[in-house]
Amino acid sequence: MSSDSQDDLVARWLREMDTARTPVDAEPPAFLMALGERLQGERTASKDAAERRARVRRRRRVRLVWAASLASLAIVAAVAVSSVLLTPAAEASTPTPLTFHSPATEHQVISDAIARLSEPDGVAEPSRSVRTISWAISIEDGKLMGPVIPQVVNLQWNADLSGRSSIVEGRTEDPVDGDVGRVAPTTKVVSEQDYAPGEFGVPSADSPPATESGVSDLLTMFGLPESPTTGQLVESMVTVMDYWTLSDAQEALLLEMIDRKGDAQSLGSTVDRLGRTVTGLRVDSSTSGLTHTVLISAKTGRIVGVETQRADADKSIPAGTVVEYRMWDPK
Repeated sequence: MSSDSQDDLVARWLREMDTARTPVDAEPPAFLMALGERLQGERTASKDAAERRARVRRRRRVRLVWAASLASLAIVAAVAVSSVLLTPAAEASTPTPLTFHSPATEHQVISDAIARLSEPDGVAEPSRSVRTISWAISIEDGKLMGPVIPQVVNLQWNADLSGRSSIVEGRTEDPVDGDVGRVAPTTKVVSEQDYAPGEFGVPSADSPPATESGVSDLLTMFGLPESPTTGQLVESMVTVMDYWTLSDAQEALLLEMIDRKGDAQSLGSTVDRLGRTVTGLRVDSSTSGLTHTVLISAKTGRIVGVETQRADADKSIPAGTVVEYRMWDPK
């Protein structure tokens, strides 16, 4: 199927999923437009021009497929963000931001996490099986809309590029004892899709080695530019972790890369939206006006989530507003 017909198919899916959709010529806020430009830049990043063109074609196909299912800013084009998700009255417009306390130094947080990752009984090998819980903000005609529901995505794909994805609606439970309200799956199926051999498009199906060069090559395949900022590093990590459950050794290498950058802000500890105790590291996004908070499990040392917030207010989005979150649950 050509990329143009893929675009048409996705557009039809989006129309079917939300009858009260945003007009295609509606202007999203500037920060969403900038985020869309950054995502497009990820698709075209490559060391070699010929390989870049082939890589973009493969990634573009899988991202278009996922646009109708994951409904995330990390994958869907900014102009379509407001039309992808359903809007039941039970959900708030935006999630309550996480509250952190008792920060240690950034280096200590990462050192402690790497020590836990070296313990036995962790994730020994990378897996092509991922469980993602995601939410993204809804914007219409430049205004913050709501409510929006989270989605729980289960993805399994194979070395022959076959696979299966299923997406169910999530719900946010009422907060208890001052927490933000835990996200849990419902029984409502949003989408189920099977991929025949060769149909699931990724830059490479090879299992990435647990070496620094192997992890760096993997990130580069998914959009990491040369001489990246910490924000660009985190953004490429997010894309990779939507497709791979990495081993503990590979997660340790990711944390070492963040540590060497030296500009992450340690926020302290909190309980995330799945009820897990985590520590937070905040970095500037590659998109102006946004920050990313990397959530590290206090139990396992693994990166278990990334939340994106407005760093300062614009005409429609207050400072501190959560605009996207993604959480991974490897167990």
